[in-house]
Amino acid sequence: MKPRVVEVFSSLQGEGPRLGQRQIFVRLGGCNLRCDYCDEPNTIPMSSGEPWSAEKIKDAVLALNRERPHAAVSWTGGEPLVHRAALEDIMAWARSAGLKNYLETNGTMPQALEKIASLCDTVAMDVKLPSATGEELWSRHLEFLRIAPEKTFVKVVLTSRSTPAEWRQVIRLMQESSLKIPLVLQPATAREDVLPAEPRVVLGFLRQARALLKDVRLIPQWHPVWGMP
Repeated sequence: MKPRVVEVFSSLQGEGPRLGQRQIFVRLGGCNLRCDYCDEPNTIPMSSGEPWSAEKIKDAVLALNRERPHAAVSWTGGEPLVHRAALEDIMAWARSAGLKNYLETNGTMPQALEKIASLCDTVAMDVKLPSATGEELWSRHLEFLRIAPEKTFVKVVLTSRSTPAEWRQVIRLMQESSLKIPLVLQPATAREDVLPAEPRVVLGFLRQARALLKDVRLIPQWHPVWGMP
C-alpha cells in the first residue's frame, strides 16, 4: 500500500537536540492518537494526504537535496510508523543516498519500530501524557523504549493540564527503560484552546528530573518563533 503524503519540504528542525539542523521533512498522513496540543491536526485522519509511490517520494527528496545540502530526512506526521511497511524500503534508500533518517514518533507502536530501528539515525520519541491524549500509554511507551536504538531522545510536551503525578511517571518510565538518553521538556506552543505549563511548573519539573536522570534539557519549540513551517 502506498504511504499517504501530506507534504515534502525543506526547513530547519525546530525541536529537540537537533534544533536548527537543515532537514527534508516528509509529512505523512494518519495518526493513531489525537493529542489536544497537536500542531498538525489536519494529519490525524487516516485519509489525510495523498497516496504517493516510493519513487515520487524519492524524487521529491532528491530534488530538495540538489538545491542545498541536508543533514537528514525527517519522517514526520501524523504518525510515520502507521506506514512502516513503506518506510522500510524508503529509509534504506535514504541511507544509500547519503542522508540520515530522523524519525518523529509518538512512541506507541513498538512492533513497527522493531522492523526499522536499524535504519534510524535519530528517534525523536514523544511521551504522551494522559492529560493530553485521554488515555494511559505508559506500558506501550516502555515497550517502545526497550526496542528503541541508542540514538533516541524523549520529548514531553507540557501544557497547563500536565500534572506532577504525570511527571513523576515520566521519570519512572525513563528509569525503567535503563537507557541513558536525553529527556527534553517542551512547553506547548500557546493557542486558543491550549496553554503551555507555567514557567515555574516547568522549572520545577526540570529540577526534579535533573536530580534523578543524567541528561535533561529544556528546549521550547522554535518554528513559531522563526515564522517557518
